[in-house]
Amino acid sequence: NKSSRKKKKSEKTLEDVMQEMMLEEGNSGRAASESSIDPRKGKVSYKVASAAKALYEGQALGADVLIVDPPRKGLEEDVLVQLCKPHNPNQDYTEDPVLLQGPRYKSNFVNDAHTLIYVSCGFDAFARDCDRLLKGNAGWRLQSATGYVLFPGSNHVETIAIFKRRAGRQDIF
Repeated sequence: NKSSRKKKKSEKTLEDVMQEMMLEEGNSGRAASESSIDPRKGKVSYKVASAAKALYEGQALGADVLIVDPPRKGLEEDVLVQLCKPHNPNQDYTEDPVLLQGPRYKSNFVNDAHTLIYVSCGFDAFARDCDRLLKGNAGWRLQSATGYVLFPGSNHVETIAIFKRRAGRQDIF
C-alpha cells in the first residue's frame, strides 16, 4: 500500500529537524535549541562528515562523549589511531585545532573523551575495531554491548556498544 509508505505531514525526520534549526540559526544568529542548553552543562553539536575529517577539524576536542556510527566496513584508520592514543595530560585544553601545539600526528584529537558509543551495522568490522580499542594504549573498556534485530528474517544485527575509559580532564583535577 503506497499510502502507508508515505511520510505523514506531522512526522519529522532528523534531517527535517536539523534543517529547521539551521534555518532558524541563520535568521536569528543562533541555534534554535541554544536557549534550551544550560551553558554550565556544556554543549552538543551535530555534524555530517567523515569521522576523520570531523576529528581533524576539532569536532571532538573537549568532548566527554563521542558517538560513532561507521559504515559496514568499520571505523576509518585515522579514527582508530586517534581513539587508540592514550590520554595526554600535558596537552592543553582547546576546542580549536589551530591552537594545538606541535605536528598533527602528535596531537590527540579525542584527548578528553571518556565515553565512546559505537553503533555498528557490520559485526565483523565491529569485532575488529573492538579488538583494536581494547588492546590499544588508550584504556578503553567495554562497558556494555547489545545487539538489535531490526530486520526480522534477515541475518542483520545492529550493535550498540558503550566503551568507557579513565581519561580526560576529570581525572586531572
